[in-house]
Amino acid sequence: MIRHLDKFETIVPNVLTICTYTEFAPFSYEEEGRIIGSDILFLREFAHEMGLGVSIIKKGFDGLWATPGNNECDVSAAGMMDRKERNLGENGAWSQPYMIVKRSLLIRRTDEDLLKDPSDFNGKTIVVTPTSSADIDARERYEPLGAKIIPAVPSQDQVVRQLLNYEIDAFGEGTVSNEYLQRKYVDHDGSLLLALTDIHTMDLPEHLRFAVRATDKKLLQNLNQFINNAI
Repeated sequence: MIRHLDKFETIVPNVLTICTYTEFAPFSYEEEGRIIGSDILFLREFAHEMGLGVSIIKKGFDGLWATPGNNECDVSAAGMMDRKERNLGENGAWSQPYMIVKRSLLIRRTDEDLLKDPSDFNGKTIVVTPTSSADIDARERYEPLGAKIIPAVPSQDQVVRQLLNYEIDAFGEGTVSNEYLQRKYVDHDGSLLLALTDIHTMDLPEHLRFAVRATDKKLLQNLNQFINNAI
């Protein structure tokens, strides 16, 4: 429980406004018309602790980190890494990290003996979310070795269908997200249809953080304390 910290100003009085990208399960996604996921649940719990309601705004991933600094919302969330090229704007700040993840490629299980190393993806097609850490990683790790990188994710489910239909060869994402999709897609007998390969770390440890509107520093202080109490 958060104690001895003052309430903070929000864009909408008494409401925590969250910007998110909803094609990033299990962190943020839609199910039966509701926006859910571990990031969203965590921020709902934070809002409840602070006596606030919650409003959620759907955004694209590109530039999501800048939305609080641009006063579009109080906090943005979708499994984001604090990369130096991600400009938060004058009024934005990163929270404390709440998770560390690794990179991976999601492939067909039938290919797991064929696609193990980066060089195995010569001539293969890898789909990534535009401007994501996976996009940066794929262009540094696989593209120089002859892989074709497609920065387009209409939906995670559609990408998996493309993968299972042999239209693409891999989906680049963090291990947490890819493990979620691996568990989701099984055969009629319950056997896995997908596999993770080339699990690795990027050039820097991938700390996941929330982007926060820092006009009122007490919001950032409260959220950081809530994160520290939870991990």
